Amino acid sequence: MNARILRLIFVLHVSLVYSQKESANWYFGQFAGLDFNSGNPSPLLNGKLNTSEGCASISDVNGNLLFYTDGITVWDRRHEVMPNGQGLLGHGSSTESALIIPKPGSNSRYYIFTVDKPSYYLTEGESIDGVNYSEIDLSLNNNFGDVITSVKNRHLITYDSGNTLQKEYKSSEKITAVSHKDGSSYWVTTQFWDKFYSFKIDVNGVDETPVTSKVPLTVAPLFNDSGVNISAIGYLKVSPNGKKIAIAHSSTILGKGGPKQPKKQSGKVLLYDFDNASGKVSNQVTILSDAYPYGLEFSPNSKLLYVTDNFYNENNVFINSHLFQYNLEANDIATSKVEISTSTNVAGALQLAMNGKIYRAGFRISKAGSSISVIKDPNNLGTSCNYYENTVSLGGKASLLGLPPFVQSIFIYTFDYRHTCLGDQTSFYITSEEPFDSVVWNFGDGYTSTDENPYHVYTSPGTYSVSLTMSLNGIESDPLIKQVIISEPPNIISGIYELVQCDSYDSNPNDGITTYNLQLANAPISLNTSEAIQVYYYRSISDAVKDTLNTNPLNNIYRNQSQNEVLYAKVYKTNTECFNMATIRLKTTNPIDIGSHELSACDFDNVNMANFDLEAEGNKIATQLNLPSNVSITFYDNKNDAAIGVNAVPSIYSSGPQTLFIRAESDNACYGDGILNLNVKPFPQLSDQVISVCQDDFPVTINSGISNAQVNFYRYSWNTGETTNEILVNQPGVYSVTVYDETSICEDVITIDVKQNEIPDIQDIAINGQSIQVLINSEETFLFALDDVNGPYQESNVFLNINEGLHQVYIKDVNSCETVFRDFYIFGFPKYFTPNNDGNNDTWNVYGLNPNQFVSNPLRIHIYDRYGKLIKSFNPLMSNGWNGTFNGVLLTPDDYWYFMKLPNGKVYRGHFTLKI
Repeated sequence: MNARILRLIFVLHVSLVYSQKESANWYFGQFAGLDFNSGNPSPLLNGKLNTSEGCASISDVNGNLLFYTDGITVWDRRHEVMPNGQGLLGHGSSTESALIIPKPGSNSRYYIFTVDKPSYYLTEGESIDGVNYSEIDLSLNNNFGDVITSVKNRHLITYDSGNTLQKEYKSSEKITAVSHKDGSSYWVTTQFWDKFYSFKIDVNGVDETPVTSKVPLTVAPLFNDSGVNISAIGYLKVSPNGKKIAIAHSSTILGKGGPKQPKKQSGKVLLYDFDNASGKVSNQVTILSDAYPYGLEFSPNSKLLYVTDNFYNENNVFINSHLFQYNLEANDIATSKVEISTSTNVAGALQLAMNGKIYRAGFRISKAGSSISVIKDPNNLGTSCNYYENTVSLGGKASLLGLPPFVQSIFIYTFDYRHTCLGDQTSFYITSEEPFDSVVWNFGDGYTSTDENPYHVYTSPGTYSVSLTMSLNGIESDPLIKQVIISEPPNIISGIYELVQCDSYDSNPNDGITTYNLQLANAPISLNTSEAIQVYYYRSISDAVKDTLNTNPLNNIYRNQSQNEVLYAKVYKTNTECFNMATIRLKTTNPIDIGSHELSACDFDNVNMANFDLEAEGNKIATQLNLPSNVSITFYDNKNDAAIGVNAVPSIYSSGPQTLFIRAESDNACYGDGILNLNVKPFPQLSDQVISVCQDDFPVTINSGISNAQVNFYRYSWNTGETTNEILVNQPGVYSVTVYDETSICEDVITIDVKQNEIPDIQDIAINGQSIQVLINSEETFLFALDDVNGPYQESNVFLNINEGLHQVYIKDVNSCETVFRDFYIFGFPKYFTPNNDGNNDTWNVYGLNPNQFVSNPLRIHIYDRYGKLIKSFNPLMSNGWNGTFNGVLLTPDDYWYFMKLPNGKVYRGHFTLKI
């Protein structure tokens, strides 16, 4: 039965379009909330959200709450925290801490974009997290939703990663969203420093590579003495028609007082052009300066901009706030400013609602506000916009600064459509309240219509760009374009499909009543298609037709009500409203007895567990019983799962001793059942070995690792051909032995790597002053000792603080196979000498010179007094040194200078002291 016949009985439609009703419920402030479903807001008193600024809410197309968040925690429609719904990376004092975006092409997935507060004090104990996003799946947690772990807090780069300061603070507190010009995707835009970053969200998810736009004004982080980044504060909003974007920078300079007394009246509001086809921002215009702006909102017709602004005196004490209106069609937008209100309320967020009115948060400086304000006619110029302060009651709850933002384009005229299966009369209808006197529809296939709510039949499947152009008083709006996908219903089996189940798992195996897994019919009734499908089962065609949202199908695990019961399956192509209806008859059969089987596997880790190859065992059973080739065998750890064919254990199954239940299927129908006993056979824990041997130690004995007490219980096979537990080897190499336990059919292969220790090969001794490093031409590990062959030895090849003179360094391998040594010299100049004939330091000389270096180039050192007179010149290698005399007379105690030039040209000069 084809879906188009059913639609003559009952209309089926699941909207995937972001509509105004999705902004029906607001949660904000201190447990405050508003319900706009009736058109006029009524207080909601059940919210759990408590935050001073940023927050976000989302409802379904019918205005029913789905979930809400402060950017840190996510609450579901029951006001309970979602599983995995804590620890998002927003902040309670971030202007726009959170923004919710529906995932295009899905009616159950949403993205939460979060923005951290980029303040200095955060860096003292934790990093600033910047802009991130997480994905919500409302089909999880019994349709109450869950945060998907793999798509939680995914970081977006909204800064120059090569700039240290930008990388630290990562973002401002601003984010906004609007529909893409293609009508089927979104732009999420944020700003930091001198750039705007626009991220595209489409059916494929979030494109993490942004479109960047550099603008003239650079707004870097600015911190007051409280650690608050005052330049990050303030809203970012894009106009509903996607053509303009406005930004409020609450401060742009610190002022003469520096962070102790920042100049709060240094903020700006800037207006830019926004291209909703490319995501680019351009054409900066300053419309407000020397102010402290905070909230922003465009009128529904995108022709006016509203701004809230705080005013402070010279001592930065709050005086009052303002609400300004700007005419975006004026030649000079800045001078079109109209002051709508002056108030003692702190300037708060401005947010357009689904009723076409703009609401303003805020509170008196002394306490939170128990009501909020409203602009009733925001499309009207000047004070005729009808602003009413503190007139919207919150039912005893409190407003602070924030209100929940939405995708801005939901508040302009838009259209929706139904019946997108090939051959349907696809209906189109306008979903907004904008006035018009004529329309033109272009269906994207060469056909047009001027009907207000037309029908159109497409002749082939595909994606069509449908546009709606509205006119009022002869002035045309820009076309609104949506991509409409026309799909074919899925192909299904002709006739009745029989789902056969073994009637052997309950107390009455012959009554034709048993439990079925209806999902086993999905593949055969859809002709084993590779396309993604969704299938819902019902007892009657009437039940299937009435359940337009597929919320009341039969459970997939179903116990039939009568023998040979007939059910009906709605088979959908995923993410379409196109289905065909298939008929299924539930039959029972008496299964063949697969019997009882045994399977053993080996425990190599002494944990009473083993890995069982169930795929090989299933093939073995099928061969033994000569089962038909279309019969498949699967295994289950309980009888109930085996009965309905769910939760089969994996083909390679790690288990202790256990009984599994066998299910044999033929074309997804039950064929037979049986049991498989898993037996775990113990086996000694053996490990590969590496043995280091000195050259003189060959031949050496190696063995498998089996203990002496168990040697005779096993059989051995070496790669050398020997069959004993131990063998003698005469040279290095890699040896392997297979150990068999013939009683349990277990075996293990052990590798023994016999290595011959290297003789140390000293490449060089690098001398640096009184330190050396011994360089070895090898990757092996060696031990080192200084001046004593008996040690102590150390693993480090570096020695420090060595005295002047001749030394020896000794090197051996870790097994002490052979020790080698090398001489080296450390030379130096004594700081003093005492020529008093007491036998200690009676002469001064250079120590530690290597005589082998100066055989062909005799060396001389010259000694001078403080006046530069040459006192002594001698070869330090051929002399005992200077005894402190000049012409046989002992000189007086004083400092003397030396000069020595080596054959390589290097010069040493310095001084020493003669003491008595």
